[in-house]
Amino acid sequence: MREYNLIILVLLSLALSTSAHYVNSSLPKPWRYLYYPKKTVFRKADLIDFGCVTFVHKCPSVYKRFVICARHYDGHYRTFNNYCEMEYENCNSWRQWAMIKQVRC
Repeated sequence: MREYNLIILVLLSLALSTSAHYVNSSLPKPWRYLYYPKKTVFRKADLIDFGCVTFVHKCPSVYKRFVICARHYDGHYRTFNNYCEMEYENCNSWRQWAMIKQVRC
């Protein structure tokens, strides 16, 4: 029984020590670099705090300029009014649209 307690103690200490080093120490403010989804300017914290409306209310004006053609992973195409509407749709549904071009489909 004593051997099992020692093994559990070693595994627990190992798990705690490895999970404590998840932040890159070279980044002075790591929260500035965590974005969601990838390659956009939306912050993960905003998405967690405010939900999917973040993509509509905090959308940069550059993203609202062009109508875009997006492709669903099943091969379907759809025209969105702007990039932020596409991200809002991705957030609210299980479908994942990806921008193909900045014109109508």
